[in-house]
Amino acid sequence: MHGEISIRPSKDIRTNYAEVSALAHKNPVAITVNGREDTVLLSHADFMEQQRKINELQERLAVYAQLAQSQDDIKLGRVQPLNAAVEDIYNIIDNLEL
Repeated sequence: MHGEISIRPSKDIRTNYAEVSALAHKNPVAITVNGREDTVLLSHADFMEQQRKINELQERLAVYAQLAQSQDDIKLGRVQPLNAAVEDIYNIIDNLEL
């Protein structure tokens, strides 16, 4: 996807689908209805790439949120020494009912 966008009237989907599809494999195609942009078509590969990027960004945001929470915990003194934390984890594991 190159960032450019082609503009085609909606009737082209019916009458020139192969041409519109070929265009959509090069860059997004804005479909107009009554002269106004209504829908954007893009290739399946471009759509999947966009979804992958969105998922990656959402995962990064989740990590950043955790880091921000950790920084707040440190600032507010909600911390404990590592050995105490490890001991707490072992106690939780020992008391699990499986």
